[in-house]
Amino acid sequence: MRRFLFTVVSVFCLTLSFSVRAWGFPLRARALFVGDIMAHRQQLATAEARDADGTKYWDFRPQFLRVKPLLAGDALVVGNLETTFAGEHRGYAGYPSFNTPDALADALTDLGVDLVTLANNHILDRGAEGARRTTEVLDRAGLPWTGLGLDGVPRNDALLMEHGGLRWAFVNYSYGSNRTLSSSDVQLNVISDAAISEGLARAWALRPDIVVACFHWGNEYQFVPSIHQKKAAEAALSGGAHLVIGTHPHVLQPMEVRMDRSGSGPAEARLVAWSLGNFVSFQRTLPRERSCVLAIDVEKPSEREGVRLVRVSVAPTRVSLVPTGRGRRAEVVYAGTGGSFNHFGLSPSERERNLSAGRGVLDFLGAWDEPDTKGFYTLWSAEDPLRLPVPRRKSPKD
Repeated sequence: MRRFLFTVVSVFCLTLSFSVRAWGFPLRARALFVGDIMAHRQQLATAEARDADGTKYWDFRPQFLRVKPLLAGDALVVGNLETTFAGEHRGYAGYPSFNTPDALADALTDLGVDLVTLANNHILDRGAEGARRTTEVLDRAGLPWTGLGLDGVPRNDALLMEHGGLRWAFVNYSYGSNRTLSSSDVQLNVISDAAISEGLARAWALRPDIVVACFHWGNEYQFVPSIHQKKAAEAALSGGAHLVIGTHPHVLQPMEVRMDRSGSGPAEARLVAWSLGNFVSFQRTLPRERSCVLAIDVEKPSEREGVRLVRVSVAPTRVSLVPTGRGRRAEVVYAGTGGSFNHFGLSPSERERNLSAGRGVLDFLGAWDEPDTKGFYTLWSAEDPLRLPVPRRKSPKD
């Protein structure tokens, strides 16, 4: 749900001073993270429609309606936008050179997404002009973004958002892109030790309560993090990141809760989610069909105390195919047993496939057995900090 109050483009432009918080302590807030938001050719076909006058338009909202309750409520919702909005004149297409109708941005705001990361290997699919127009479409939709530098603004500037009375700083990096770019006006934020260190320093200069480092990294379709992922994660944690969130492999990878004992006080929990997989796509093998919504609950006990991680939980999801007059539509569905969700139109066999996929997600991540009332399963809780996630499967393809 959209709760941001302001964004900061450059640390050097930060001139506002923060007044005394109007919120009562303890402050509690939730952030939700989803994986790769993709738009393959088959998704475009089922999103095309015509009104009563025969005028063509695009509507991606049906792809998300079934999962919308998961993202409802007072949460800051973040996803990785792995396509471009380069415009109809450039030709709409899916893989390997993505260009999607602007209506997807409206569908994401309708879903409740509050921030998208753009540092990924597809943002330059349509060149500098396509990347720039993507940011313009997002701006018009009221959807903040990070991971690119435009017109001389440093590409690894942090984005600052306020949610739940807390200040959240985001930095975003990619291993690279599928297309080289010589333009100095549009720059992709690429992973390096120096970039991570500088970006996190800029983030902390904004005086945030919590810092999130989002990475597009790793090897596609691999269920374990690479040595390069591990190196970048350590750099981010050393730079003070509370949360490290990964995308790109298109499949789930494990999640780790690290207990940081570097400070003088009690050990503090940090999270590394190596890869969230595909939130929506038309990639049709089981590991690529299923994913999760990652929920992070934090608390700030008092003005003098820092933010602490209190719960990490996941809601399993799967991309189900639903027959329509224009082919099979990819729809993100909840794949667990909690909450209240719409399964109308799904055959009994398809519902069982969804539940089976969900069980695979929970076993792979090592989630606890029972969901809460919204459908999330605990991975870690400050009430039992020594109970760390223990995967029950080596891969989510079993």
